[in-house]
Amino acid sequence: MRLYGNDMDETVSVLEAGLGWIVGWDKGDFLGASRLRAEKMTGVARKLVAFEMIDRAIARHGHPVMQDGERIGIVTSGTQTPFLRKAIGLANVPVAVSRIGSEFDVDIRGRLVKARVVAEPFYKRPRPATGHPAAAVQE
Repeated sequence: MRLYGNDMDETVSVLEAGLGWIVGWDKGDFLGASRLRAEKMTGVARKLVAFEMIDRAIARHGHPVMQDGERIGIVTSGTQTPFLRKAIGLANVPVAVSRIGSEFDVDIRGRLVKARVVAEPFYKRPRPATGHPAAAVQE
């Protein structure tokens, strides 16, 4: 889920945020339609990606994303997840770094720590083999 003010704001398009699926592309004109359609045709320059920390550290909102000593993006949100037992987050990065498995550094108070782009969602609950769980209760 995207958090407005952290993961997206007025400087991040719905396509950059990975939310193009919520746009009613066939609904005619809407506010910003021409700009979004142009962006869809040309492609985005940056994307919001999910990442997990490789090194032991927790990336937080506002930490710079670095590659080869150059700032290439920014962490929009991050946390330590006790359930998954790892630190995860979201970051805006150039499309070239957005592929699953791509690695980058996060500058955490002057220390560069490794992170890796991963698929979303971070966790997907397994589906019951027998169908809906309430079905077993009815018998």
